[in-house]
Amino acid sequence: MSNRFARVFREIQSEIKGPDGKMYYGWWNVAAVFPCVIFIFFTTNMMLQLMYPAVENALNLSRAEVVSIYSFKSATAAIVAFGAGFLIDRCGVKPILYICATMTGLGFIFFHFVDGKWMWWLAGIPLGFSSIPLLLATKTLVARWFNRRLGLALGLAASATSISGMIFPVFFAWLIETFGWNNALPLMSLPILFVVFPVVYYVVKDSPTQEEVSREFGSEAANPRRFVKGRLIEETQGDTGSSFSNILRKPVFWLLCGVQFAIGFVDQGFTQNVTLFLVEDLGITLTRVAFTVSLSFVLGFSSKIFFGWFFDRYSLKGISVCYVMIAFYISLAFGIQGMVTLIIFQLARGFAHGGVLMEEPVVAKHTFGPNNLGKILGIFSSITALGLMTGPITIGWLYGQAGGTYYPAFLMLVCIMLACAAAMFLIKPEYRLQQLAAKDSPA
Repeated sequence: MSNRFARVFREIQSEIKGPDGKMYYGWWNVAAVFPCVIFIFFTTNMMLQLMYPAVENALNLSRAEVVSIYSFKSATAAIVAFGAGFLIDRCGVKPILYICATMTGLGFIFFHFVDGKWMWWLAGIPLGFSSIPLLLATKTLVARWFNRRLGLALGLAASATSISGMIFPVFFAWLIETFGWNNALPLMSLPILFVVFPVVYYVVKDSPTQEEVSREFGSEAANPRRFVKGRLIEETQGDTGSSFSNILRKPVFWLLCGVQFAIGFVDQGFTQNVTLFLVEDLGITLTRVAFTVSLSFVLGFSSKIFFGWFFDRYSLKGISVCYVMIAFYISLAFGIQGMVTLIIFQLARGFAHGGVLMEEPVVAKHTFGPNNLGKILGIFSSITALGLMTGPITIGWLYGQAGGTYYPAFLMLVCIMLACAAAMFLIKPEYRLQQLAAKDSPA
């Protein structure tokens, strides 16, 4: 087993350098994704989760009312992400990154003035720019620069959440307990101003050149069979995918949209309620929860790289396996009784959750090809955001309907994930299969 992991590690290391042994500029774009994800996406999600118990008591809100801020956040994200997909194809990634950073920073500052239910809900609107639109921009940036190593690049980019998860949850809990829940987020607007903006300006590069395209495929000289199509790296092996109108007419597209909605519903329906479940229902302290969350991200770091490699190898069937693992870790919540079982749950959660942040580009590109990737990911992201919007409030409402217990709602989430896994296993990645067939056929 250890030899197998060592072989995989050596394979990943060689893939980063490429066949020509030189560092490809696309990896600098992957590095630039890190501060964007850490200080915009991760900070927003983790701080909200850790703030919920204090907000529930301070503002005297019900469980569903507390998590409703995430529904407002996700509703905004759904609207913005749909337009962002088209703007990315037209204007590039950098303008979207600037907009997301600006709106999120202003949203953080707004929390200082929150003093009631409606202000709490409204605070979620500017935070909508921190989630789906930001991830859409960063995923598209990576997808533009990578083809042969797309899964690995996405895995490394997604590992930013794991690195921040190892460091920041306990720090965030300290900020909330020291400065108060409505002053902690405004302090986190400073890294956006002094770290994120300079990195986007000086490091991020929207599109590869012809020579850089050849480098991604491991060739020194430009090859006429390799080119930039819609700012995406491709080889000229016949058709590069269906037109956007044809894609919209395919039943598999709408089936995948349904799967993306369900994934968003389950992901944040569980995540936005789990801290309340652990702290308020099971009586575990916020510091202990934050500590175990950090442990989960330690395992999540390696799992994101693993899933990137796994998706490159097994495509949609690999994503199906990831969904089964998510159903498994949710089921472990039924057995949490103390610190040991909490750590087991969080470690399983950290590993299984590693594939969720990067599966959309793999699904889109492996199924439909590189054409209109921004539009497809925009639609997927908007539909996912609708799931993110309805999931938390639905699970919070089911908690009240079940008499103050999450277990029936959690069981429903397990069943949904297993259904999504079955659907993804049966869907064929048509474009990827065409590329593999073209590669294997005689020239």
